[in-house]
Amino acid sequence: MNTDDPSPPQDHGNPVERALEHVRHAEHDLEKLHDEERRSEHELKEAEHELEEALHPRDTEIIVNARKRTVKGDEVSFEQIVQLAFPGSHDPSVAFSMTFRHAASEPHSGELGAGGHVKVKDGTVFNVTKTIRS
Repeated sequence: MNTDDPSPPQDHGNPVERALEHVRHAEHDLEKLHDEERRSEHELKEAEHELEEALHPRDTEIIVNARKRTVKGDEVSFEQIVQLAFPGSHDPSVAFSMTFRHAASEPHSGELGAGGHVKVKDGTVFNVTKTIRS
C-alpha cells in the first residue's frame, strides 16, 4: 500500500459487503413495488365493483311506512321515499317529515330532510309523516 495515496481507506471496500448492500436495497425496492401492486389491485377491484353497481344497480328491499318496497341501487333521496309513501303530486301546503333507521350510511338512523340522501341496505326502515301547514 502506498502511503502517498491521497484517498482515505474505505470501510466499504469489501466487495462482498457492497454486494450485500445492493441486495438489501433491491429487496427494499421490491417490497415497496409489491406493496404498491397490492394497493393498485385493491383499487382496481373497488373500481370494477363501483362500475358494476353503476351500470347494473342491484335491487334493495326497504320498508316505507311498514310496507316493503324495492329500489334500484343503494342510495335514495327524500323525494323518492315521499313518492313511495304518498304517490302523486302534492299541494304546496303539505309538508313531509321523515325518519330512518338501519341504514348503510353513517349515522345509521336519524331524520332526513328535503333534498337529502341516505345510503340504504336491505331492511332499512323509513317512516314518513304527512302534515298540512296552515
